[in-house]
Amino acid sequence: MSNILVVDDDPVFTQFTQNLLIEKGMKVTTAFNKATAMEYLDNHHFSCVILDIFLPDGNGVDLVKPFRAKGMNIPIIMVSGQGDVEEVVRAMKDGANDYIKKPFRREELLLKIQMVLENTQAKWELEELKTKIQVEDEYKLLFSMSDKMSKVQAILDQVANTDITVLITGESGTGKDLVAKALHKASDRAGEPFIKVNCAALPRELLESELFGFERGAFTGAHRRKYGRFEIAQNGTIFLDEISEMHMDLQSKLLNVLQEKQFFRIGGEKEVKVNCRILAATNKNLERMVEENRFRRDLYYRINVVNIFLPPLRERKEDIPLLVDYFLKRYSEMYNRERVKISPRLMELFLNYGWQGNIREVENNIKRLVILGNESQLIAELMRKKDNSNFTRSKEELDEYGKPANSHSGPAVNEQLQSSSVRGGSGESSLPEKGTLKEVAKIAQRKAERELIDRVLRQTRWNRRKAAHILDISYKALLYKIKECGLNQD
Repeated sequence: MSNILVVDDDPVFTQFTQNLLIEKGMKVTTAFNKATAMEYLDNHHFSCVILDIFLPDGNGVDLVKPFRAKGMNIPIIMVSGQGDVEEVVRAMKDGANDYIKKPFRREELLLKIQMVLENTQAKWELEELKTKIQVEDEYKLLFSMSDKMSKVQAILDQVANTDITVLITGESGTGKDLVAKALHKASDRAGEPFIKVNCAALPRELLESELFGFERGAFTGAHRRKYGRFEIAQNGTIFLDEISEMHMDLQSKLLNVLQEKQFFRIGGEKEVKVNCRILAATNKNLERMVEENRFRRDLYYRINVVNIFLPPLRERKEDIPLLVDYFLKRYSEMYNRERVKISPRLMELFLNYGWQGNIREVENNIKRLVILGNESQLIAELMRKKDNSNFTRSKEELDEYGKPANSHSGPAVNEQLQSSSVRGGSGESSLPEKGTLKEVAKIAQRKAERELIDRVLRQTRWNRRKAAHILDISYKALLYKIKECGLNQD
């Protein structure tokens, strides 16, 4: 049954329209001013809005843009008089779907409503189809080739059709949001909402109201009730991205939601029941944050029931050609450009590059290549990064969690690396007599790193923050390197 909101201050017109639509089997809600209309739209779902231009508390056209800014795709039919042409034009530019002039015949209004509902349904189905195809393509892309991602897929398939809480970890750009969407699509909740909340994008106060909502009058400016994301995600899935950035007070409230399956809106006195699956993601080391008292231990154990770790792209380079091909096809079609052919030289550079931004960095480079069509410019940039040692940052370097990733070198090589780091001040070459070229390169790199860090620290008189800025690494990474290299302030 279609639910129509009629916004008009003329009681005769409102009653006429209400009777007509009810007669045709529609449900009708009426509002006589902008404030009431906004409150209804915030708290209820409507199939269509019939909106008068002139209302007691302002111009009805001024409601159109806020509707669209909030992502509301409800069809809007403007009701105008004879001399309202300019206002109608403004309303259409702001996102209104159609308009009708007073006075009008019964059949004319019914036809307008039918047309906007059918058009909106067709657009929705098309967008749904595009989204479904894109999600399926991205899912196949994510799990298509490497053995490491096949293992991730195996875990995903095991837990998808449960209500278990999942923590997705990995560096930025590895596809954590895609895994979250895949978990939702493969679950029994696939037909219900999937709501993503970026915990790093909002300050504490705004994040709390975004998650849990508030009651009218809860604080200055709270003119009407607002439903939080947990309520919007009812029966579906809520995805808390960058959960490590959540304030400790909010962590406590989230823990209560996980334990009790209910919460209070800000300023509310009535408990709100929660029935949604919770997924979380982070690119930080939560275990370390727990030890540093920056993340609640009890919450960590609650969200980390199953952990899905996404390996960085540099550890699954066999996926790179497929990613390049996928993004070439996608953005060539999106921007209506001729398909660019990747030269063997550029592909070799792609395969040897470290991809600190992972899949997102690949996507951005291919997008730029498609738009500008200049492969030589991209090659020159990658060559410059190669000269600056930005290529193939492999496992012996720091990972996103602030510690060295696992090395595949044997014990003898690791011992040699350590002794080389300690002795680094001399000009002698401390290289093993036997070993592969790769192992020798690692030792030489460690020695060069130690000498560079030592020199910069001396130049800055051991001002570690200044040294970190000069070396273009994080402060924590520098502290780790100082300890790893055995450097001490004289």
